[in-house]
Amino acid sequence: MIFSSTEDNVLFLYPYYSLDVKVDEMSKQVYQVFKKGWYVSQYFPGIEAHLCEALEKYFARGEMQKLKIAITVMPSHTQGKHGEQLMMMASALVSKYDWIDASCLIQRIIEKKKSTEGGIREVNAHLQTLGLVAEPDKGVDVYIVLDDIATTGSSLEAAKQLLVANGVDASRVIKIAIAKTMYDDF
Repeated sequence: MIFSSTEDNVLFLYPYYSLDVKVDEMSKQVYQVFKKGWYVSQYFPGIEAHLCEALEKYFARGEMQKLKIAITVMPSHTQGKHGEQLMMMASALVSKYDWIDASCLIQRIIEKKKSTEGGIREVNAHLQTLGLVAEPDKGVDVYIVLDDIATTGSSLEAAKQLLVANGVDASRVIKIAIAKTMYDDF
């Protein structure tokens, strides 16, 4: 398993199709685990294994062990909330790779209307609702921002811009989504 990448450098594992558009097994698993919290014990280990495999291929041999890596989780649209399964994934990566747990560094400080419910999908709309609970650790070599499903990547880009505005070098922020929404012509 390797990451695919969008034009704006969001790395992702799986293409994601809305279940009312196209039924494919990975889209179903991602939806059930990350959006509904169903079948977590059944599907989560496989998704975790794919993510670990992709991360190990992404970083040069031995580089992950040499770098001080922190992982942060993209918050929910609800103020002060993070997705339970994304937090589990971050925790698993912290344990496996001895990374720094910065999972709650980025917070939704103002509730944001979901894009699927008419909210705006622009970077600035996200930036206005995000904040940090602490200053980023200047000793961190790489910050990974993890999200479940990216559609436009605007929330991940907003998180990156927030980190950069608080002193993190832009080249040291990696945006990763478990899945990326696709709109294939059928």
